[in-house]
Amino acid sequence: MRLNHQALKESVGDTALAFVMNVPIGFGIIFFANWVGIVSVSYEQNIQLVILQNFVFTSVAVTRKYFVRIYFNNKEIARLK
Repeated sequence: MRLNHQALKESVGDTALAFVMNVPIGFGIIFFANWVGIVSVSYEQNIQLVILQNFVFTSVAVTRKYFVRIYFNNKEIARLK
């Protein structure tokens, strides 16, 4: 399988934009969960949870977006033939 650099660039760029939005949201969710009593974590644990959460979601998002883009590119190429 050949790597489609344009699809990868689009996937990484879109996910980077989402990452910038998700980091503050992640802190807000952990803060709220701590405030409500769902979890009880220190500030350091809060940071670790947000980093872990964003690492996992970012990895999944780039992979998902890349393969979705490849799928639709291949579908468009097949339609044009």
